[in-house]
Amino acid sequence: MAQRSAGPSKEDWVGAGLTALIEGGIESVRIERLAVSLGVSKGPFYWRFKNRDELLKAIIAFWKRDFTTLLIDQTREFATARERLVALAELSLVQRMGSVDVAQAECALRAWAARDPMPRAAAAEVDAARIDHLTKEFALAGASQPLAGRLAKAVYVALLGLYMLRQYTPELADDESFLTAVEAALDAAEAACQRGARDI
Repeated sequence: MAQRSAGPSKEDWVGAGLTALIEGGIESVRIERLAVSLGVSKGPFYWRFKNRDELLKAIIAFWKRDFTTLLIDQTREFATARERLVALAELSLVQRMGSVDVAQAECALRAWAARDPMPRAAAAEVDAARIDHLTKEFALAGASQPLAGRLAKAVYVALLGLYMLRQYTPELADDESFLTAVEAALDAAEAACQRGARDI
């Protein structure tokens, strides 16, 4: 048992798997390759996972948790929707989480999702959760539900576009422009609220 606790952790294997996915696509997420990258034999892998499919599910769970739920949770301490959304936007711009490049990971996970039903379903859940959260915050900022939904999708699409630019056209990737777009969307939500108040 002491040997098992000394080997790579589940998180180490997930990180190695995500790195392999980024570098070579889903075909590169192979136990032997990951073991080499972690400096161990294949044996310790089976201390943490039953098989490769279980690792792939853990990679998806990491995406849902660390790239979505935990980011949202870090903004709950702020008092207003504007403060929470600006904080979330800034957190979304972090270049790396540990050893993982965020933009590269998003692109690699979505490329995998385009070919495989399991990550495709997870991507749909992630997108829905992110857009739903943004919609609720824009509504709290003062937008009507239809407007809040449109603003949420606009900001979300802008973020995914920024990730794509970081990956493929880095000279066009501009974090400040994204933050300006978020502020403009919040201004639109608050202006809609003020117009509604004047109409009462």
